[in-house]
Amino acid sequence: MIKPMLAETAKQPFDSNDFIYELKLDGVRCIAELDGGVKLQARSGQDITYKFPELADIHKQVSKPCVLDGEIACANFNGIQHRIHRQNPLDIKVAMAQYPAIYYVFDILNLDGERVTAHPLTDRKLLLGENFQGGANTILLPFQQGGGIELFEKVKQLGQEGIMAKRTYSPYLEGKRSGAWLKIKAFTDGIFHIVGLTRGKNDRERTFGALILADSQLNYVGCAGSGLNGAMLDYILQAVTPAECALKQAPKLDSLVWCKPELFCEVRYLGYGSEGHLRFPTFRKLLRGRE
Repeated sequence: MIKPMLAETAKQPFDSNDFIYELKLDGVRCIAELDGGVKLQARSGQDITYKFPELADIHKQVSKPCVLDGEIACANFNGIQHRIHRQNPLDIKVAMAQYPAIYYVFDILNLDGERVTAHPLTDRKLLLGENFQGGANTILLPFQQGGGIELFEKVKQLGQEGIMAKRTYSPYLEGKRSGAWLKIKAFTDGIFHIVGLTRGKNDRERTFGALILADSQLNYVGCAGSGLNGAMLDYILQAVTPAECALKQAPKLDSLVWCKPELFCEVRYLGYGSEGHLRFPTFRKLLRGRE
């Protein structure tokens, strides 16, 4: 099992010519062993090759046998969540058509039987560019030297997750978390109570419009409607338990139903507004508890 190198967290973006900057992707970390065939390994060590049939030929996109590091993501927002948990071959095939996966490659660990993890990052990037061609389902992740703050602001405006900053001369430290790699998030992920549902309109008239959210003290923090798909709308509508409003102070909302604050969800947001409400909240996933 190959354990990927992990990043520490930086609180804010910075500029330095000693670092290269890349997009931070929202997907599944994946080590790809390419030697006449394909083996895809998740961060946990699990073999996930069978989950992504569209990546079965990516060994043909390298000039020599190699081991690559990268991230599997989907163009559709949150699409990877619909892929990684599928087990049944038919379910996987259906999900593949709806949420096609792309393998974004950003590092190389082994080339033609030789470990290259001790080489500086810039040398590994050069080897990667020379030996990996890319294709319909694989992309060599672009990077730039310096300009971290400017890139971060562009990413933030586009609503993407953030950026990675990697020290140019750093080796690949397999299985270790290092400050040589830094993740800088534009958005924050938080866990909130679901305390109600707003009334739906148009294509959501049959279900509901958005989740009414509260923090751990049951203070109203806003509503999240983005990121919910049809199946999740139906599931949540059936899962909530109707009750009196649990909020300390009920907002003026066109509520469909108030419910017991027993369900939680993870929400991605861009800080808080002046009224204490989440900015640009997007539903990520339903949780059984706050942990």
